[in-house]
Amino acid sequence: MGIGFSPHVRAAPGKHPRLNQRAGVGGLPHRLHRTGRAPKSPSTRERGPTLMKLHTRVATQLALAGAGLGVVAGVVQASFGSRIPNWTGNKDSPVALGLLTVVLSALAGGCALRLVRLPRRGAGRRLALSIGLLIPAGLCFSTVGRMWWLPGPLLLCATAFTLAAESRQDYLAMIRTHWLAGLVSVLGAAEVLMAVSAPATTAVIGVIGGLALIAAPWLAPRSRTLSWILLAIGVVPFTALTYWAVVPAVLALLALAIAVPLMVRGQHRPRRPA
Repeated sequence: MGIGFSPHVRAAPGKHPRLNQRAGVGGLPHRLHRTGRAPKSPSTRERGPTLMKLHTRVATQLALAGAGLGVVAGVVQASFGSRIPNWTGNKDSPVALGLLTVVLSALAGGCALRLVRLPRRGAGRRLALSIGLLIPAGLCFSTVGRMWWLPGPLLLCATAFTLAAESRQDYLAMIRTHWLAGLVSVLGAAEVLMAVSAPATTAVIGVIGGLALIAAPWLAPRSRTLSWILLAIGVVPFTALTYWAVVPAVLALLALAIAVPLMVRGQHRPRRPA
């Protein structure tokens, strides 16, 4: 009698139940139990250098296009805003709002140029540049009316591509380390939002002060003097111009209460990735 393989492989008591499947070639089951680690989801994978360069290149091109068109829109608002109110939003102070649009568009253009020189792993700088693109993209919808319908979406798309170049874990690690500085920047963004609805002169000073307050805690490791100057610009002028209001005063006190100890103790130290 010859020795052959049984068409069925039965599992002994306590063994894996998949061995009861019908045997294939050589007496082995068609499917074997896999014990490998589950694959990572796309959101947790590390961005490769090629994908990061692609996102950065697209973001730079979109941001430069949006910033250039924004400067044109600001010049048109300042020069002809009262003649074409349907396109410029029928503003009471087209000159001041046009100049403010030019300044914010120039800020976006500067952020776009900085994107080109970003290191491969720089979540903190990338997040800061994204904020520098997002603020003009959102605010200028209220300064030049319909003329911002093209530059605004371009800058918003540039912001999305800029953020997509880094993984979510890198951003979360940076926020956990520098959350106090981020809180000061949030207060600066709130000042910018309050300033937009104010009269023209107060709006310009408030926006400049809010941008200074956003940048102040992040520049402390490089230049303490510049950081203190930006903090003063961000708090004093807008609060003085709106002395009758409670919210700007509360915002200024909160910003000082958080930023002053942060800069004095030097707790904010950006960590370079390994």
